Amino acid sequence: MKKCEKTVFIFALAGSLACILWLTLFSRLGSDYRHFYPPFWSYKAILNGDTDVLWEDAGNVILFIPVGVALTLFFRCGVKQSVLFGLLISLVIESCQWFFRLGTFEFDDLLHNAIGAGTGTVFVNHTGFGKRLSPANRRKSLIALFVLTAAFISVGLGCRELKWREMKKLAACNDREDGSVNLLVLSPEPVYIGETEFSVSYNSDGSIKIAGSADKRAWIEIGRLTLGKGSYSFSGLSGVEEETVAIELEYYDADQQNFVRFTPDVGRIERVEFTLQDSTRLRALIGLYAGAEGTFTARPAIYREDK
Repeated sequence: MKKCEKTVFIFALAGSLACILWLTLFSRLGSDYRHFYPPFWSYKAILNGDTDVLWEDAGNVILFIPVGVALTLFFRCGVKQSVLFGLLISLVIESCQWFFRLGTFEFDDLLHNAIGAGTGTVFVNHTGFGKRLSPANRRKSLIALFVLTAAFISVGLGCRELKWREMKKLAACNDREDGSVNLLVLSPEPVYIGETEFSVSYNSDGSIKIAGSADKRAWIEIGRLTLGKGSYSFSGLSGVEEETVAIELEYYDADQQNFVRFTPDVGRIERVEFTLQDSTRLRALIGLYAGAEGTFTARPAIYREDK
């Protein structure tokens, strides 16, 4: 393999491995849910006509093909070994998602990731792709692969940090004239809880635009924070009809291991005041009612009132 070809190959493989780690671990902000999907649940969903799950399964196979390629070229693994190592790597990732609350533990993901790793080995064995990598340079190339993978992930983490700083600046746009600081920093990427046709976009003046339609009750998570003991107010939406669009707050109930709503809709009323007796984890959501349609502007903000 020529030097330029080897360089391109190592960069591409490192980028692929970095994407796997980024998508499955480092890009995730975490939640307060732990959920285990039983074996073969996705196949039942596919048989019931859920094409989204079908594409998700296919994506999990494709995602681990670079793992099989790397295992074959650098560690001379056969198909069985690649499947086994792919299974173990996937198990580590799924366990981290479970332990650190970065996602759900899915047995089917283990299966599809292992198939993907085996597919990568079959691809190399039948096409000869990358086999011209010189054995003498294999160690140097492996070191370069690890370094580049770490570098790509570091760039992604740096970009995410810059995005969070941008969100803090947008939150500061909603600080009050009396000096009260808006404590609610919105998430860079809103999380949809239920499928809707609504979209959320952030404006440079600190407001958010909510536009679209909903044919069922759904929520969009826009931010999380932890507040200490004290009195607070929550506001940011007014002039909307009841049961269209609202912004809501929920607190995390450790006993139920779930979020529980504890404020009325902001929108129906302009301002909600609440008192916390202990340090509490909260999340802010946009609540969408069935039949809601149109464009709405909100400025979700939380202020401490007992200075």
